[in-house]
Amino acid sequence: MRKVVGNSQYQKLANALLVLRLLRKGSTTRVAIARELGLQPSTVTYNINRLIEAGLVRESLEEPETGKTTTLGRRAVMLELNRDIFRVIGLELLADCGWASVLDAKGAVLYSQRVEYPALGDLEPRARFEHLVKDVVDKISPFCDGFPILGVGIALPGIVESNAQAVRDCWTHALKGQDFSAFFQKTFSFPIIMENDANCCVQRYLFEGAEERRDNFLYLLARRYPRTHVPEGVSPFGIGLGLVFGGTLYRGSESRAGEFVSAMMNPSEQGRQLATALEDLEKDASMRRALLSELAANIRSIASVLDPQTIYLGGFLTEYFAEVQTLLSDDVRDKVVYANAHNDASEGAAVNVLSLFYRIPQVGDTSSGAWRWSSLLQSAIE
Repeated sequence: MRKVVGNSQYQKLANALLVLRLLRKGSTTRVAIARELGLQPSTVTYNINRLIEAGLVRESLEEPETGKTTTLGRRAVMLELNRDIFRVIGLELLADCGWASVLDAKGAVLYSQRVEYPALGDLEPRARFEHLVKDVVDKISPFCDGFPILGVGIALPGIVESNAQAVRDCWTHALKGQDFSAFFQKTFSFPIIMENDANCCVQRYLFEGAEERRDNFLYLLARRYPRTHVPEGVSPFGIGLGLVFGGTLYRGSESRAGEFVSAMMNPSEQGRQLATALEDLEKDASMRRALLSELAANIRSIASVLDPQTIYLGGFLTEYFAEVQTLLSDDVRDKVVYANAHNDASEGAAVNVLSLFYRIPQVGDTSSGAWRWSSLLQSAIE
């Protein structure tokens, strides 16, 4: 295994990623890059030349600001991230259907659509999930228009291990303690990265708001499932939280952070997250209000403890926006943003892959190996 710490290989990698991350914000010049990153002009020239050779960066047709020249008096040339060097697929795999998104190298959404599942018969859960992933990836790959696929991110309800390859518990697919690393490696030529669906939602906003100092926020994802797809004794409603502290996704000590249980629940009860027992939000307005009131009370308690800048509410809560607004306290209401949960989860799953690609490893960190995914970045630093 190549070690990328404390040597020129690591420094080349770090510099290349610094340049790519800067160009992700928009086009600029070599001089501006050197000034912004505090690098020597010769270092920037070296990195830019290698990144252009690798196809990750290209000269832009955009005109520089009037009067901008290099130190030698030549007209400055604008540089940009090559957004078409690869595509990233994001999938949200729910119990009854999925949602798929395709993003370019800059994170722009090119495609986003609901995905129907194939008929998989009576396969056991693990085999069914493997067939499902293979079928959906094959179905969405043509929407990448022939561009190389950097990787696929998958958003799942439940608990996903921190290695992004194993599922500890996901009732929507009846998976418990299943490691899919061997299957992914054997089946696909690109990496597959799994993550909890609410965590994917916050990844989307973390990536999007990296330059807006959106450092502390949470995303409450509220799902409802058809009773036909829910095990006996399990509520058709699923609630999860994604948490960001100090600009970093918080997973907790055992990757269980964000697993929601209402403060009003009887500790002896199992299979439910809310004390309010309700099967259908449409049929009983008074019970629906009781359920939404319970959620609003829990949101206020969570907000009081964590003091986030923003609270994103997604899922069925957006469908009852007006009703939810009346139930939130003034201090919470001012922080709430209603979000599109389907797009957020699938796009966030894709962003999870992009974030790992652009991530600058810390000195001494050789664990993720995310930079090895792509020969593009490899060739740019050797």
